[in-house]
Amino acid sequence: MPTDNLNNQIFLILKKVFPKSKIKKDIMNLKINSVKEWDSLGNFNLLLAIEKHFRFRFSPDQMSEVKTIKQIFKILKDR
Repeated sequence: MPTDNLNNQIFLILKKVFPKSKIKKDIMNLKINSVKEWDSLGNFNLLLAIEKHFRFRFSPDQMSEVKTIKQIFKILKDR
């Protein structure tokens, strides 16, 4: 999957999961608590939305460890 396409898809998921937050197109440096709504519950909801969109499952370890967009990108690219 091309990086630009993946970036756009995750950007749209972020906007959907965190509708009250202003999210800029450059999302690669975003991490938990860098967006107002992205707390621990928001992180869980984000990961669930990514699972649904890409039709795959994070492992239990990934669910508890993933806290950044870079980590999400790596997992999606490596799968």
